Amino acid sequence: MKWGLRALLVFSGLVLAIPAWAAGQSAHDETYINLFGGSTFFDASSGLAGGGNAGVVGLRLGHRVDAHVGVEAQVAAAFAQLQSPAHASAANQYSGAVLGNLYAFDSPDTPYLSLGLGASSNLFNNQLGRGTSLMGVFGVGYQYLLNDQIGLRLGVQDQLLFSAPTPSSANLNDVQVTGGISYFWGGSKKSSFPVVGPAHP
Repeated sequence: MKWGLRALLVFSGLVLAIPAWAAGQSAHDETYINLFGGSTFFDASSGLAGGGNAGVVGLRLGHRVDAHVGVEAQVAAAFAQLQSPAHASAANQYSGAVLGNLYAFDSPDTPYLSLGLGASSNLFNNQLGRGTSLMGVFGVGYQYLLNDQIGLRLGVQDQLLFSAPTPSSANLNDVQVTGGISYFWGGSKKSSFPVVGPAHP
């Protein structure tokens, strides 16, 4: 999973290097809901019997409190088999987190960086049963507005599960690659391109 972490670090550096003065019209004071789906990839070196790579779906509720800062709550369910396939029906991963978002542009169309904390509920094996681990989240992505209320969002999150009872490591990386659709209300969400009025004689 080292390649995934390197890619995240490189992309986050590019996001933070983009000058904020290139932004357009203000996009703060937005509240939104985001439905997303994608794939989750657990660290291959963890020694998990089922591998863990599977689909994920979830929901985010957030608010952009300033031109470059936002906060959101995220819940998700990953259909991962972290132990033997015979018990796969009970092996899904459930997680929740509170995230802070840093937007590169003062605009509705912008790359962003996410940092947060949460918890992840997993069934690693039948002897231990289902347990909950503290989870740190680091993510990058891009959001794009289609019209005044509807937008698209792509993102990659590295979720680090602390003190997970895995065979080879107490800390487990879970990378989630997702895409989704957002509904916005409130705030200024227009295009960053200026509108030029008709010339007057």
